[in-house]
Amino acid sequence: MRKHRFSVSRIGIVLLLAMGSLPVAAQQDSSEAPRQLTLRQAISLATDSSLASFRARHSYLSSYWQYRTYKAQNLPQLNLTSTPISYNQNFVLRYNSDTNTDEYRPQQNISSSLGLSIQQNVGPLGGTFYIESDLSFYRNFGDADQQQFSATPFRIGYYQPLFGYNQYRWDKRIEPIKYEAAKRTLLYNMEDIAQEVTDLFFALVMAQENYKTGQANLANADTLYAIGQQKYGIVSISKSDLLSLELDVVNARNSLENYRLELKRAKFNLTSYLNLPEDTDIELEIPDLPVESFIDPEKALSYATTNNPQVMEFRRRELEVESAMQKAKVESRFSATLRASVGFNQAAETLGSAYRNLQRQDQVSVGLSIPIVDWGIAKGRYNIAKSNYDMEMVSIEQDRISLEQDVIMTVSEFNIQLDLAKSSREALELARQVYLNTMQRFIIGSANVTDLTSAFSRQNTAQTNYITALRNYWNSYAKIKKLTLFDFENGMSLSENFDRMYSMLTSRR
Repeated sequence: MRKHRFSVSRIGIVLLLAMGSLPVAAQQDSSEAPRQLTLRQAISLATDSSLASFRARHSYLSSYWQYRTYKAQNLPQLNLTSTPISYNQNFVLRYNSDTNTDEYRPQQNISSSLGLSIQQNVGPLGGTFYIESDLSFYRNFGDADQQQFSATPFRIGYYQPLFGYNQYRWDKRIEPIKYEAAKRTLLYNMEDIAQEVTDLFFALVMAQENYKTGQANLANADTLYAIGQQKYGIVSISKSDLLSLELDVVNARNSLENYRLELKRAKFNLTSYLNLPEDTDIELEIPDLPVESFIDPEKALSYATTNNPQVMEFRRRELEVESAMQKAKVESRFSATLRASVGFNQAAETLGSAYRNLQRQDQVSVGLSIPIVDWGIAKGRYNIAKSNYDMEMVSIEQDRISLEQDVIMTVSEFNIQLDLAKSSREALELARQVYLNTMQRFIIGSANVTDLTSAFSRQNTAQTNYITALRNYWNSYAKIKKLTLFDFENGMSLSENFDRMYSMLTSRR
């Protein structure tokens, strides 16, 4: 009997030494310390150097240059046009007054021209104001050898569509909204990247913790199997209990291999997303839970309706379908144009003479286009535009409701995630204590293999639940930041970071 107690004590010491040596062994196996990475660092890497952030930035730059192009169209445009030389030799049809017939005659001439113009779009009216100056030269060879210069030193004019669709006026309303939406979309995409990397981060956290647990489980299973063999030798446990312990060793070994594959896959997913070298060895630091966190759903909804790029997109879509409907309506009626210009010109055989004794040049024209019979084409186009407008307005309202519901539901879920995470952490601590207590009871013979297996399973489940709760908490917070573009932790709108982000963009071009 005394020998039996001595064996149990010796086994307990061996078990404790084996458990205590696990971290040391793990440290000795690593020839190089892995790179420590926090969640904040991972997000910073992703938003700075990932391929997703590259796409988001260049998508914004495309919108930026589109807006710059629109702004430039409202500035005066200076154009130089020229035909340096044009040579022509052919037969042309001419009237012969002597014979009262048309006949082909050879023709050979050379010409050139040069023009300079300034144009300015008049947005409110939809017209174009212009100033022009041009010079042309023409020389005819053959029997009627002659040359002429034609000069227009100055001509000022204005072109105005009447009762028509004013594209400039609609662009003035739509383009600034599109650009503002592009800026917010850049911030939104960066927060979407943060949410994605948060999910990948905790996927790797789960894989790393599972792998560590798998290593510990295999070591514990080996140790418990060795204890079981000694107990079986003194008839302290049955053959079936010993086989169960051996099965635990096999299962633990298989699980460890699966955990190793999951760890490799999760690490590859995160490192590739962060645009890190494939062989980068990283060790993640699990973020702590905040002491307290609560987000008012009404405030979150207010920030979302103010900051979310979808809200700007709603307005843009409304204006675009309204513009299309107005265009179809206007084009179904008659249209008119007014063109007026005044200037001075002259034609002479020498260049100098072409700029002397200038003659007044005036031009006024009015054009009309009146549809008489179009078999309902214009009306059909308007009805199509009106139907598209009605459908788009319904779609916008549905999207607006979906956005509001998404914000409310995400905030509501977030507000309970902290309590769930704290509860899961308490459950994990209890499960660990239960497992250690059950293992000690198994060593002294007061617990069987079933009790030990059950305690082990509860500990694994509790750990998985805790990591999952952390993952859900931080994912929910990342999604709320994305939907509202507001940093509730620091109490500031993310749009305040746009200038810094824009300076980074311009410095990289």
